Amino acid sequence: MARFDYILAVTMAISLIWGIVILALGAIMRFSLGKLISNYIHGLGDIIDLNVCVTASKQNICPVEMNVSDDINLGDWASWLGAIVILAGFVVTIFSAVGFVAALKHSTPLIILFIAFCLIATACQFYLVQIATSEDISFHKNAKDQLSNILRSDYRIEGKNLFTMAWNGIMLMAQCCGVNSVNDFSKNYTYTEKSDPSIVMQPIQLYVPPACCRRAYFVRGNAEYGLQQLIQCAKEKPGGDNAARINTKGCYGEVFKEINKNHGPAIMGLLLFIIIWEMLQIVLGVLVKFTPPPKEERKSAVEQRLSTIPRDSVVQPKVKKFVPYSKVSTFAHPELNRIKSTEIW
Repeated sequence: MARFDYILAVTMAISLIWGIVILALGAIMRFSLGKLISNYIHGLGDIIDLNVCVTASKQNICPVEMNVSDDINLGDWASWLGAIVILAGFVVTIFSAVGFVAALKHSTPLIILFIAFCLIATACQFYLVQIATSEDISFHKNAKDQLSNILRSDYRIEGKNLFTMAWNGIMLMAQCCGVNSVNDFSKNYTYTEKSDPSIVMQPIQLYVPPACCRRAYFVRGNAEYGLQQLIQCAKEKPGGDNAARINTKGCYGEVFKEINKNHGPAIMGLLLFIIIWEMLQIVLGVLVKFTPPPKEERKSAVEQRLSTIPRDSVVQPKVKKFVPYSKVSTFAHPELNRIKSTEIW
């Protein structure tokens, strides 16, 4: 007979390691969002020339921060995503430990507890599969709404605003504009070029941030494009002849597609494998529950229970002993001369 308890114990040990890995990934997503953004835009300076955005007076109309701080505010959705992954890792770790002990102890309450925790972990991972595969669910809608609100309130053309510098990096890297589309920048943006204090400069009105302009404006050594061409691109209202010069797609969708293209199959395959793995563990738990332990373990369990009864207890266990009993058979055989048989009871 297969030892389902040993098989379950081995799978629980493997799941325990995986649970710890999920916890670590969730902690990175929850507390190191800035590092994730920095890794995404890493190498941007090798692709484009960011000095194109710098004016003669050293103003930067497209500031980018390569080392984004972890305290950047992108909304609660990022924290919630990390919290869901942490919860999944925590539950996997708990049910792995409980299942390991339950398999070795053949404890019915622990097996039931293990199955309950396993179902909770599976539900969390099903939700993560939805987040990873569909941009249409409510989680992504809420994330877009929060980012759009922050974009309208915090984005500036120049300055040291952390959100502005991080979002410029994302727009330039993903070749996108805004959160949902270029229309997220509905208000007019202006900047005033610094010059001789005796000269009053008029603010320059921009319809979109310069970071929304096509990558050709930022190509190093391109004589056809420069600061003035970049400003002219940002000054024109999106649409019409300017549509070919401005990125119009939203960054949320573009980054989501890029992540799915590069890592989607691996993420999906891993999550589905884990879900199937956990379903098989539940089946093993049921088999352990309804499969009696080996004979020597049952005998040991009975002796252990009997040993808990005190010797001087009024109620003592009744131990029955087999005593053979024999007598001459009274069966009347047709052959009268036959020696009568002996019956043993």
